[in-house]
Amino acid sequence: MKTLNERATEILQTLLAVRAKKLKIKNASQTIHVKLTDCIGKYNLISLTQHIEINGVLFRDPEVIFAFNTIKRQFIPYHYINDFFEIEKCCATPTVEGLIPRNEIDQHNLTCFVNRWLLQLTSKLEIQWMHNE
Repeated sequence: MKTLNERATEILQTLLAVRAKKLKIKNASQTIHVKLTDCIGKYNLISLTQHIEINGVLFRDPEVIFAFNTIKRQFIPYHYINDFFEIEKCCATPTVEGLIPRNEIDQHNLTCFVNRWLLQLTSKLEIQWMHNE
């Protein structure tokens, strides 16, 4: 399965390191939440959500769930949700034995999207990134 590139991995690790703080996007209607949701076998499951508020209602725009391989130290995006566009794609199923692929093409496309999305977030987040310190 396709994993995040080096830069996207660095960005996600930074987000995980500062997750106790509220991460606000410069546009006040958006926030970022990152949290560890579960552990299955050698994988930690991590949710990264960008919320957008419209008329007082929060929408996941998007939420991506990652399986973090604790042995290889790799992030594998496998689940995409976007409430605003009513889209949900699950590309793999995490089990104790490993990730069972459901759709490798969708998972590859999701990983390419997440690599770009995380890079885009760096310009919008009001936090200091490790490589700039």
